[in-house]
Amino acid sequence: MTPPGEAPGRALPLLPTRGLVLFPKMLAPLFVGRGRSVRAVERAFGEQSPLVLSAQREPGVEDPGPDDIWPVGTKARVLHLSRLPDGSMKVLVEGEERVRIVRYEATEPCFLVTAAPLPRQRRPTARTRSLARRVRDVFARYVDLHPQLPDEAQDVVQQTEDPDEVADIVAAHLQVGDEEKQALLATESTEQRLVALLESLAEEIAALDLEQEIGRKVQERIERGQRQALLREQLRVIRDEIGEAGGGEDDDEGYRGRLAALALSPAARALAERALRRLSELPSLSSEVAVVRGHLDTLLGLPWGRLAPSEVDVAAVARHLERTHHGLRDVKDRILEYLAVCRLRGADQPATILCLAGPPGTGKSSVAQSIAEALGRPFVRVALGGVRDEAEIRGHRRTYVGAMPGRIIDGLLKAGVDNPVVLLDELDKLGSDWHGDPAAALMEVLDPAHNHAFRDAYLECEYDLSRVFFIATVNDVDAVPATLYDRLEVIHLSGYTLTEKLAIARRHLLPRVARDSGLRPGDVRYGRGALARLIRGYTREAGVRELERCLRRVARKVARRHLESGLALPVTVAAADLGDYLGPAPWEEESLPRRARVGESLGLAYTADGGEVLTIEAAVVKGRGELVLTGQLGDVMQESATAAWGHVLRLAETEPWVRRLLRRSPYLRDGAVDLSGHDVRVHVPEGAVPKDGPSAGLALAAAMFSALTGVPLRPRVAMTGEITLGGRVLRVGGLKEKLLAAARGGVRTVLLPATNRPQVGEVPAEVTARLRLVYVTSFAEALPHVLAGRGRMGVPDLLSGDDARRRG
Repeated sequence: MTPPGEAPGRALPLLPTRGLVLFPKMLAPLFVGRGRSVRAVERAFGEQSPLVLSAQREPGVEDPGPDDIWPVGTKARVLHLSRLPDGSMKVLVEGEERVRIVRYEATEPCFLVTAAPLPRQRRPTARTRSLARRVRDVFARYVDLHPQLPDEAQDVVQQTEDPDEVADIVAAHLQVGDEEKQALLATESTEQRLVALLESLAEEIAALDLEQEIGRKVQERIERGQRQALLREQLRVIRDEIGEAGGGEDDDEGYRGRLAALALSPAARALAERALRRLSELPSLSSEVAVVRGHLDTLLGLPWGRLAPSEVDVAAVARHLERTHHGLRDVKDRILEYLAVCRLRGADQPATILCLAGPPGTGKSSVAQSIAEALGRPFVRVALGGVRDEAEIRGHRRTYVGAMPGRIIDGLLKAGVDNPVVLLDELDKLGSDWHGDPAAALMEVLDPAHNHAFRDAYLECEYDLSRVFFIATVNDVDAVPATLYDRLEVIHLSGYTLTEKLAIARRHLLPRVARDSGLRPGDVRYGRGALARLIRGYTREAGVRELERCLRRVARKVARRHLESGLALPVTVAAADLGDYLGPAPWEEESLPRRARVGESLGLAYTADGGEVLTIEAAVVKGRGELVLTGQLGDVMQESATAAWGHVLRLAETEPWVRRLLRRSPYLRDGAVDLSGHDVRVHVPEGAVPKDGPSAGLALAAAMFSALTGVPLRPRVAMTGEITLGGRVLRVGGLKEKLLAAARGGVRTVLLPATNRPQVGEVPAEVTARLRLVYVTSFAEALPHVLAGRGRMGVPDLLSGDDARRRG
């Protein structure tokens, strides 16, 4: 709008402002001292004309030009002017409307500009009215939280209905930066201005809430410390009055008595005496008193040579392990050998650290706990999964707020002796970040040559860990850092066989499940073949954790039916009743293909969860002559697939019997293999699961050979072995777990590298009895055992008399 008596388009004086963005309806006092600015104010005041105020882009510019001034400002009226002795003046202005500078008419003696009003919303829409109401409500919350805003600002906004005026008033009171205010001033759309205000108010309210919460917590902590100090001083005075001074363990005399009774090292004793002197010198209301007392409690709470009975009865430990754990013969033998050496040495342990490695649910942690029970020592479990801070092992320096000792020293505080059994659980799950590497700190803990002088940062002195019986557990040995692995003696726990799982379920799981479910042992009985059916059809694991979950589900349903419908106990669960209790069986041996298929082979994999049977699919399709690998395969497995394909192509180019198999194939042209225009696609299902390692090379080569020649592969034949470009089959690891998985999955024949034959003796006889084992040294030897139908007849007899006996 143009005020009465003012010609449209009239040149108006301009006042550049520094650190101020003026909004309409806003009163602002200004100190004006620059020459052009003083003359602009004098002209506006003398002529009773409006004055345009626009902020400088950079407040530090002393003599701004047109390019240094924002193009959008506010037209204002000079309400009051007073001159100061130094030639400057104090001005009170009131903003009227937002304007955009169209052009500069003059720059001397002052800035004169032609300005056009920014458009306003004449008829507010329902959306802008709603946004304005929301801005008023949120602004009220902002005023309540902000200590510098008066309550009158909230009243002014609540009495304003026009959305543009609401935006101007709220933006004027918003405590944000000049650039954000300038953006709010220059936004033409009323709706966009209101939305931007809501976003800014939300951010400011969140910051104010956080500041208030921090202030409240600081105040509570100060008040709590003052209250505790006051109560402590009152307690001391009361004890002095009744003649019981020094009667508590937390008094100086109590600490001195505890210090005299302990066999501390010289360095630790000097440290404790220094802390006691410091405690006696501190004023009772000092915040450092709690820090010194906490350090003394930790230092004097450690065992310092106090030991649990260390007599090792190897026969008693053997009986206890046999009673608490079924199977695990190799593991028990190694533990008993370890303890026998301890007994003969007369020391608590030899210079080695045991590490139990195996899939989840195979009893690693429970074996460690059974060892502690058999030895009669305290058991301390230190969970390392997800630990990423080195201070969790070494402790925090006492200069930090909330400092505490590391987990090892904390475990000794709980144990109360220097020779407990300490379980370092999930050692392979350690992480590292900018806080340090906890695995590096553990090297000092687990190194028998150095852990007699372990230094915790919180204690600030050395502590002897050489008497601690450390046992570590891991799922994946490869995930343990090499330097830490070098300090461990690894004992592998393989998966259980069906017979072992049945025995574990009857001896251990069923009584425990009944007790935990509120039933008596024998209230839930399993009929002939029911447990075996449950294990085969409802679990597929190396351990017994999922088996225990299934048994618990059955027990819970029996308990509910007993209470709801009066089901009589005991209940016998037959194999046919498992579907009623557990639903359809997710795993079936019949899930493996029973017919020969082209391009589909079975591989064996070893994972942290035990062994698995992998299906590998290969096909030759139209494409660009590439080898395409899918199924989230790792780098090593991709390289193995490339080597396998290279060997298959070499056979096709050099061996006449392979070309005979290819004589009806469209890929054989003029006696040579031509795959131009075709892709070889290899896929390993369950693509969401990462897969890596070289042991699938033999199975990959078989699937590719079948896809190229069109000869199907025999069903239920699995294979494992690394393959080279020359076709040699190399040894692999995890053989026991792979054969367990093969027997569990319904495989009938397994092809193995001949160099792995000695390891087969470690596999339980009941597993090898269910499998036909064939030992091969090359891919050509494996083909007669995997190809089906006439394709098998086309392979020449490549086996010598000695090799034929390797078929098993």
